[in-house]
Amino acid sequence: MKSVTLKGKGNKYFLELNSDADFSESLTEIKKMLQQLVDSTSQHSQKIPIVIDSQNRLLTSDQFTEIKTIISEFAIFELQHVVSNVFSRQKVEQLLAKNFLNIETKIIRSGKVVDYQGNLLLLGNVHKGAIVRATGDIYIGSHVEGIVHAGFPNYSGAILTGDISHASQIRISDLIQIVADMEEQTFNNNSLFYINDLHVLTQDNISNLHEIKPRREIILG
Repeated sequence: MKSVTLKGKGNKYFLELNSDADFSESLTEIKKMLQQLVDSTSQHSQKIPIVIDSQNRLLTSDQFTEIKTIISEFAIFELQHVVSNVFSRQKVEQLLAKNFLNIETKIIRSGKVVDYQGNLLLLGNVHKGAIVRATGDIYIGSHVEGIVHAGFPNYSGAILTGDISHASQIRISDLIQIVADMEEQTFNNNSLFYINDLHVLTQDNISNLHEIKPRREIILG
């Protein structure tokens, strides 16, 4: 099996690295392929983009630098970016944190500001003057009189659902809504709040969640 496969798509070239091949062998093959392209390519006024597909191998910073150095030796090519089928440990941890479901059963008293990384199932009462914030979604299953803030500080894809009839404010990302100022309507456990395409805080029913926000991947801890 080849250590590197060259593919042309549109106006750019993709160099696919065999994950099982020796990396030094792949570097040699990359240089050889690029030289062959130069020899067979007419003059270009603009540089030709190169995309590296490392497949199931996660390149180290040193490996990335080595590839970048080789490509820079050829004036007609420009390294656009690197794609991969795998994530770094840091990226995986970020994804897990974003989708993690916290479950809070304690009472949050007035004057407290409580933050959660990920999504939140709120089962403890929230007193007036308290603030509950989550970087992801908030699912309310308790009596809330304070402020609940989903998508803190700036994630507009978050949702907030549950009975907010006694809350002082609801917030999603950078939008704030005083509950007392909202049009008179029924708030219940099936109430759903989200930011629509016009960046307006909107109410709906939880039964329509899949159509409104089709992505919902929750990880239970």
